[in-house]
Amino acid sequence: PLLADYLDRTILVGNIHSCVTEEILFELFLQAGPVDEVRIFRDAQQAPYGCVYYKHAEAVPYAVELLNGIWLYGQPIKLQRKTGG
Repeated sequence: PLLADYLDRTILVGNIHSCVTEEILFELFLQAGPVDEVRIFRDAQQAPYGCVYYKHAEAVPYAVELLNGIWLYGQPIKLQRKTGG
C-alpha cells in the first residue's frame, strides 16, 4: 500500500531540455499543489527525464491537466501519471 500511494503521487516528466533544473520543475509544479520532491535523471544513454512527487495524490490529475505540453526552454514537456493501482 505504501508503494502504491507513493506511485499515485508521482508524475513522470519527459522531453525536458538540458537547461531545466529540479528547482525550475519544483516551482512550476507547485502551481498544482504541494510538492514533496523533484528529481531529474540524466545519463548518456537516454534523454533526461524527471519525477515530481506530490504530497497528495489529488494534485496529480490537476497537474497533468494544467501543465502537460507547457513549453520550457523551447520544447513542450510531456507528463505521464505513474499509478500503483
